[in-house]
Amino acid sequence: MKATQPFLIAANRQGYALDPAQHDEGVQLFLQQYAISPRRHANIEVLREILAGFANLPYENLSKIIKFNRCGENGAQRLRLPEEVIEDHLRWRLGGTCFSLTFFLQTVLLHHGFACYVVMGDMRAGRNIHCAMVVMLDGARHLVDPGYLLRLPMALDPAKPRLYHTEFTGVELRFDPLHEAYDVFTFNRQEIKWRYRFADRPTSPEEFLEHWQASFHRNSMHGLCLTRATEDELIFIHKDFMRVTSLEGKRNVPIKRNYHETIQQLFGIAPEYVEQAMAALRENMARERRRA
Repeated sequence: MKATQPFLIAANRQGYALDPAQHDEGVQLFLQQYAISPRRHANIEVLREILAGFANLPYENLSKIIKFNRCGENGAQRLRLPEEVIEDHLRWRLGGTCFSLTFFLQTVLLHHGFACYVVMGDMRAGRNIHCAMVVMLDGARHLVDPGYLLRLPMALDPAKPRLYHTEFTGVELRFDPLHEAYDVFTFNRQEIKWRYRFADRPTSPEEFLEHWQASFHRNSMHGLCLTRATEDELIFIHKDFMRVTSLEGKRNVPIKRNYHETIQQLFGIAPEYVEQAMAALRENMARERRRA
């Protein structure tokens, strides 16, 4: 299946604007794949059904590294928009990074009549390098995060911390009144870790697009990275390092000697695609060194 061209509309002389309304084809492919009825009334059950479908799309930057290698500084062409994300998933079992996954989820939710908006997150590596969604339902706001695999809708309440349990970890939301922002922590029986901070403020399409384009030049593009959730574990691969996390704790697994086979076994991504991503990464890094 051949990926369609990105649907972008001209916004001004400097760039382009994202338009969720232009991606009905990608939405329909997603709904068909996961047997979700289209255009039902927006409620918590439909939201959970959509998020369960998104749980099948892994976080991975192989596709982004390859696309960047092909398109370089062509900002309009290097974005992986909904049609391309779902077609690559059906063909190669791919997913995307937080930007492509969040925009895809936003498109699906708007298609179903949900009131929602993008929020940007700050991490230790920098500001505005992560993104997620806030969905409004029955007078309450809920955080959903397809990029960080926290796909349970989590109610936001500044008055008190909220604890949630996924299959592989616990999640805590704390509101910081000094910064007027929420902190997201994950925890198991051994430790708790701060992950990111976000303000409950809608991010405009123009600002979101600006941060998305900037993400192609972040350190996250300097190594292959994949994450997926199983029934009771979170699997994280970065370069030739793998960590498996559960509520009981975490363990590190060496995979350098069987790198391609491990990714195929755990993610279903073919060795030839992994090899293509590794070659693209080497070329991208060489191109970056020449520019520097």
